[in-house]
This record gives sequence, structure tokens and C-alpha cells, in this order.
Amino acid sequence: MPQEVKLGHHVYHVVTVEDLKSGKMRGKNVVFEGIIEDKPVVEFLPMELPSYRTTFSVDGIRVEFSGSPCIKRGDRIRVYGRFLAGDLIATAIETDEAIYMAEE
Repeated sequence: MPQEVKLGHHVYHVVTVEDLKSGKMRGKNVVFEGIIEDKPVVEFLPMELPSYRTTFSVDGIRVEFSGSPCIKRGDRIRVYGRFLAGDLIATAIETDEAIYMAEE
């Protein structure tokens, strides 16, 4: 049974990238650590309530986050979120300096 951690109102399974790539954690709340491989892309979404979406890859896993965290290629981060169809929809990103949390 994987180790679990709590952040905010949710409990997350601590997993490895290999666990995610195997597909057995699909649909579950997970947390894993890794290094950002590419430059994060920050998009401004000027809909009714303006917001930002940031996408990037961590060790081959595509991550999408609602917000504009201060991160860059090469950073080691911890990502919390729900794993869906090969992508992680992040609810929080933890760096050495800060924790960025998306609104729920």
C-alpha cells in the first residue's frame, strides 16, 4: 500500500514516475517528485474571470496547473494532483522556496 500525505483537504498517494507510467494510478490523487524537463508554458486565459494555465513536463509526465507558479526548467519540484489519462492535473506545486496551490 502506497504511503499517503495530506495537503489542504485532500489525501495523496506518494508514487514514482514508474507507477504513473504503468497506468495503475489513473483517476487517483497522487504526489510525486521530479525535475522539470522543458520551459513551462504560461497561458493567459481572458475569459469571464481572467486566469492563467501553466503546462510543463516532469520526467515524461505532462503537468497542467491553474495558475502561474515561479518555476523553470531544471527545478526539482513535488507535484500534487489527480492523474488522468497520462496527464497530471495539478492542485499544488511545491518547490524549495514555496508551495503554489490552485483554487478548489
